[in-house]
Amino acid sequence: MADTTGASHLRDAPAWRAARQSTRAALLPFLVSRAIILLALLIARFLVVQVSIRSRTAIVTAHAGLLSWDANWYRRIVANGYGHAGRTSVRFFPLYPLLARAVSRLPGVGTDAALLVVANLGALAAFALIHRLVMVETGDAETAVRSAWWLAMFPAAFVLAMGYADSLLLVTSLAMFLALRTRHFAAAAAAGLLAGACRPVGILLALPAFIEAGRGWRAAPKTQWWWRGASVLAAPIATAGYLAWSKVHDGSFLLPLSAQVSSQNRGGLADPFVTIARDARDLVHGQHLGTALHAPWAVVFVALAIVLFRRWPSSYGAYAAVTLAITLTAPNLTSFERYALDCFPFALAIASVTKRRDICWSALALSGALLAGYALLAFLGTYIP
Repeated sequence: MADTTGASHLRDAPAWRAARQSTRAALLPFLVSRAIILLALLIARFLVVQVSIRSRTAIVTAHAGLLSWDANWYRRIVANGYGHAGRTSVRFFPLYPLLARAVSRLPGVGTDAALLVVANLGALAAFALIHRLVMVETGDAETAVRSAWWLAMFPAAFVLAMGYADSLLLVTSLAMFLALRTRHFAAAAAAGLLAGACRPVGILLALPAFIEAGRGWRAAPKTQWWWRGASVLAAPIATAGYLAWSKVHDGSFLLPLSAQVSSQNRGGLADPFVTIARDARDLVHGQHLGTALHAPWAVVFVALAIVLFRRWPSSYGAYAAVTLAITLTAPNLTSFERYALDCFPFALAIASVTKRRDICWSALALSGALLAGYALLAFLGTYIP
């Protein structure tokens, strides 16, 4: 796709009508994906109780359900603050806990419900925003609907129903791209600030912002230059602000990042070819199933990144490429599919190559089955989301 701005595809419909259209398009994928995820959770609990699975990890994760794995960290942060959640809890950035804490103070809403309400409303908003973004970019209603479905039905999308911050990252990144592509740089800067306070990878949005801000820079009015620059710096500034808070709170400026790259979590840097080859070997030999499953996905997403560079404006491909560079250079590919899900342009790439209805719905059915399978594995403690 040529690198024209999305503004050329805007419709004359009022904003409220466009929002209603996108919300309607998002609602069915949202409900279907939630039904699949809840069914997987019910099956996990049935297996633990009725089949008497004795793995302690399976029992704990099946019981915790949508609040298992990292969601338990967010629960502790919201309930008691970073100080009582453990020193390394600062690797979980503050936007999601702050919103959940605010919601938890509403009458009749506790911490657990607040975490799930914020995450799931964020997911619904993300599905609506990706529909709107595609409508702005292409004016193609069918591609817009497919994009919403793919974001909702992606195999790792069960985390968007859990107490995770991923749905908020999707909302902020989609809002930022929509603002950048329609040349509303002040709004893009605001979205960038929120993304930078949401998750460490929010800072990666500085690259597509740089590409979009630089497009037409010289011809733009000088009064707009500041906002273009602000859109590029917004996410890094928000991240730096949180790191400064960590310095005051824990005495370490880099603790939120160093805790994330510790050997217990992401780890440092590694040769991606060695990592993928190891996981592929494990998959062939049926070993370490939870990690071995990452190898084929790595190949799939590299191919999808190529699709993005060929069919979408360069900012989309650049965002996907830098995301892959960060995730594939980890010594293990734990949570790889979730990190790829967080980079929404991959959903656009899939929507671009599944235009035939029979192919699209067959692929979505397969993806829905994989969504159920991955969710079940996660709720049984076998797959780390």
